[in-house]
Amino acid sequence: MNFCEGCNLACDAERCPKCGRKKLRAVNDEDFCLTAQVERRFGDALREHLEAEKIDCVLMPYGTGVYTKAALPLEGYLVYVRYKYLEYVRNIIKEARP
Repeated sequence: MNFCEGCNLACDAERCPKCGRKKLRAVNDEDFCLTAQVERRFGDALREHLEAEKIDCVLMPYGTGVYTKAALPLEGYLVYVRYKYLEYVRNIIKEARP
C-alpha cells in the first residue's frame, strides 16, 4: 500500500488518485489517512465513538464556504484516522450509511 503525503491518502496505485503525484512512499500504521467525507452531525457522533474506543481521529471542517460567510460552521468533515484503523473506521461509516 502506498501513501501520498500531500493528500494523506493510502492507495494501491503507483500515482495518487487524488492529485496525480508520482512520489509516493510505503504507508505505515501511524500515518493519518483520509478516510471519508461525512456530514457534520454524523462526524460529531463518529468522533465521540472513536474517542470512546481510544482511536485517534482528526475531523477537518469541509464544505462550500457559504456557511463561513454567515458565521455558521461548514456542513461536513473530512475524517482522518491512523492507517492501522482505516478499514475498521470505513466499515463503521459504511454500516451507518443507508
